[in-house]
Amino acid sequence: MTATSTAVALPKLGTTLFSFTLEMRQPGYTLEGMIDKVAELGLGPGLEMVGFQSLRGFPRVSAEVISAFRDQCERTGLEPSAMSMNLDLGIHRGRLLDEDEALDYLEPQIAVARAMGFPVCKASVVPTRSFLEGLVRILEKHGDLKFGYEVHSPMAVDSPDVLRLRELYDAIDSPLLGFTPDFSASMHSVPPSLIAAHQESGMSRELTELAIEVWNSDTTMPQKFGRFAEEAPALGATPDRVVHVHAKFYGIDENGDEPSIDNAAILNVLVDSGYTGYLSSEWEGHAYTDAVSGWDMVAGQHMLFRGLLGARVS
Repeated sequence: MTATSTAVALPKLGTTLFSFTLEMRQPGYTLEGMIDKVAELGLGPGLEMVGFQSLRGFPRVSAEVISAFRDQCERTGLEPSAMSMNLDLGIHRGRLLDEDEALDYLEPQIAVARAMGFPVCKASVVPTRSFLEGLVRILEKHGDLKFGYEVHSPMAVDSPDVLRLRELYDAIDSPLLGFTPDFSASMHSVPPSLIAAHQESGMSRELTELAIEVWNSDTTMPQKFGRFAEEAPALGATPDRVVHVHAKFYGIDENGDEPSIDNAAILNVLVDSGYTGYLSSEWEGHAYTDAVSGWDMVAGQHMLFRGLLGARVS
């Protein structure tokens, strides 16, 4: 940076423990050891977790566990960034939770997230004004925790459901309601690592080509699944409200890039809009391959991000 240049405010790097889903299944896994390794490999400072995945009995978490987590973050220099929560509307057979029940389901999760030091929480919502107003009351009650609805593939910022939610946010006008953009909403192609995994599992070339064609079609996700299900058997098949960012990715290639996502373009948008929160690395290749290490994948994305963000201040 030259003496005459203007300092650029940049996002901060971080990691969600969801990236290490496969590693959590290995012998000797402990949450404390996982967090220590995030710090050891320099994959912070932001630390995100999925409550129901990482904390036994969540949201019934003891004071001792909460205290130990906060002490470990202080010791390692990691900073709680976001708690991923669940809104399980279908927990009762034969009916969905009503709005009051749904809010009662979320509140203990929100309380634990605040107690553990997380400034942001995220989950699905009931997209009504009354539900969101109730959610705001709970957030205010528990220390003004921010809530970020995740904009995830196949949605985009201008998808009908997101636009309706933005209108509700405008009507309620609370600084506690926001969005968590997921990089999957900006994918421009099918990840090569996914194609390779399917081919290694025995998927035919014709079926792979159909999957890519359906993915690229200008249709809704239910329509994509419907078409694939219908045609596959014949081929042998059996921004100012951004409070947190999921840096979803599926692989890092030999050039140190993620070939299915234009990371440079996304980071430029975030930097230009003044976002200085966390980019929480979320490797999701573990859904279809165990041939690589989640640790290596996240480290590769952090190296990519450091280069891209560094270019903004050079």
